[in-house]
Amino acid sequence: MIRWRRTRDDKAIVELVRTQLVPISPWQHPRDGRLHADVVKRLRKGATLVASKTDRSPPLGFLHMEFRHPKLFIDLLAVDSRHQNNKFGTALMQRAEIYGRSQGCVASHVFVDDHNYRALRFYRRLGYDTLSVIPSLKVVELFKSLYT
Repeated sequence: MIRWRRTRDDKAIVELVRTQLVPISPWQHPRDGRLHADVVKRLRKGATLVASKTDRSPPLGFLHMEFRHPKLFIDLLAVDSRHQNNKFGTALMQRAEIYGRSQGCVASHVFVDDHNYRALRFYRRLGYDTLSVIPSLKVVELFKSLYT
């Protein structure tokens, strides 16, 4: 199921960031308590969706989005490696795009580490195209019209 984030989800979300995103990032990240504080601070901006087995179960994945009108910006997306390839990421993205449209967004943008080929394939499969490559930041900016 896809639901909105609750405060009690934050510990599991931080763990998803620590285990799924930090290891593949080319950048240094804070450890432990500081990572928790940084992620929670980031989650306070925008909105966060959670994939979970039930309404009360902990997150198996999450998507954090911000609204930079008229764009929806996908800030963070992670799914526990034990639950990848079960359509949780796709479901989170579809729900985010629907919500973005309801908020007046006309396009969705995401930055992906340039060496994260699995993520690049994932977003392209969902209809995202390359907008720019930023070598100095080691990222690819992808976009998708929300009115296609």
